[in-house]
Amino acid sequence: MDYTILTNNPKVNEKFGDSHRVSFYDVPAESILSIAADMIDSGCVLLNHPLYGSVKPNETPYKSLLLKKKAGTYTWDAVSSDESRELINKAITAYNKFTHKKEDTSHDLLLDYQVVDLSLLASAAEAADE
Repeated sequence: MDYTILTNNPKVNEKFGDSHRVSFYDVPAESILSIAADMIDSGCVLLNHPLYGSVKPNETPYKSLLLKKKAGTYTWDAVSSDESRELINKAITAYNKFTHKKEDTSHDLLLDYQVVDLSLLASAAEAADE
């Protein structure tokens, strides 16, 4: 694995923390996108789409992304730096465009959001590991 998992999802951190490079931040999902933008500016590219799945940006408090340093040979079809920057900027715009719901912070609902994000991230990581 030659990539970093950037996440605010505790379940992703639990599942991948021992086997992958995970950067876990206890921040809102929008902040994960900003951190990803900084990583892209530092030479990383996205390995998964920042708005993957059919979950609207205002519907989940969790976001997980795969990023890889630009240098080297890819075994997986990473997008270019310019494409990564464009994707992350569009994702940030989408987050800012939506009216954010007041979170129902029930424990069960938060766990559901974590499971959905983990499932989407696990699929992307599986593809990146091939």
